[in-house]
Amino acid sequence: MEPTQERVLVHEPRHGEPAAADSLDVEIVTKQRNRLINSMVVYVVAGAAVVALDPGPLSAGLATILAAVTVAQLWLLFFRVLPCRRLLAHPVVLLTPGPGQLLVAGSKVSVALPGPEPRWLVVRLPASKRVLLAGLRRLYFIGPDPRGRVLVGLPGGINGRFGRIRTAPEPGSVESAEQPRPMVAALRDPVVTTFLREVRQRSWGMAGSFVLLAAGIWALGNLASDLPGTRTFTMILAVVYAVTGLLMPVRVATLSSAVREQPWQELHATLDTAITPGTSGAVGKATGRVMLPDGEAVVRFPRVPLDLLVNVRDTQRLWVLGVPERGRRVVAGLPGHPVLAVVNLR
Repeated sequence: MEPTQERVLVHEPRHGEPAAADSLDVEIVTKQRNRLINSMVVYVVAGAAVVALDPGPLSAGLATILAAVTVAQLWLLFFRVLPCRRLLAHPVVLLTPGPGQLLVAGSKVSVALPGPEPRWLVVRLPASKRVLLAGLRRLYFIGPDPRGRVLVGLPGGINGRFGRIRTAPEPGSVESAEQPRPMVAALRDPVVTTFLREVRQRSWGMAGSFVLLAAGIWALGNLASDLPGTRTFTMILAVVYAVTGLLMPVRVATLSSAVREQPWQELHATLDTAITPGTSGAVGKATGRVMLPDGEAVVRFPRVPLDLLVNVRDTQRLWVLGVPERGRRVVAGLPGHPVLAVVNLR
């Protein structure tokens, strides 16, 4: 009989305590809020400056684009980030759905809530997390707020997704079959391989978007070439966006190669610095130590998913693919969970 993934320790919020008890949750939302506010100020000032310097149709078009981006960020601020911040005051609730209590309709998952009245938590999850939930039968939520919104998270992750409390499951839902969770190689792990496919698709989509954006910036620079310094600035900006986009599939290729060829290795690890979340709230950085066969080494986490960092922080374990060596990069993750990243050993 194959060993199960129950031996893999993972981060879980504390049931019954407010989510804000973890200061990292509060810091993530605060940085998201500050990023949106700061960027909106920049866009408004930039749009006003462009129109003031050159009150022509081209400047008006650019100002309109900046205004549209500002409106989109306003929506994110008031309908995503600020509601999330208020929900952090709610205690964490654990759900362990049994037979007939976990239903799926496409990407939407419905989980029965305890109580005399029929109530269902309905949330949209990516395929990798649906596979994870089908095997774990364990999830958390905080809320609801007055509009019935909740934040839903799964073991091994810190970032949640918005869901809603309803009186009935999503129409067309069917019961989710239980998934076995043996401890297998990453290449045979349905959660890891599904997640890798999602990352690959997302990276190609973002790469295409960045290249198209670079082309648009370059074309805009040519149209506005009569303004001093505009052509050079836009050309440099276009190159930066194009290179950034083209590098995204390269990073995913590194993850894919490790998943195909390398077995999991469990290492003892500790963080020497606090986790510093990025402004997007999805990634962060930290530095720590890891125990290798030949002694202790420094491990650096440069812009890696926060899910990876909180698992190292809480479990003092780092799972890597392949044989770790000093002075090299290694792919780290979590067996049976949608977590993969590249870290540096020193």
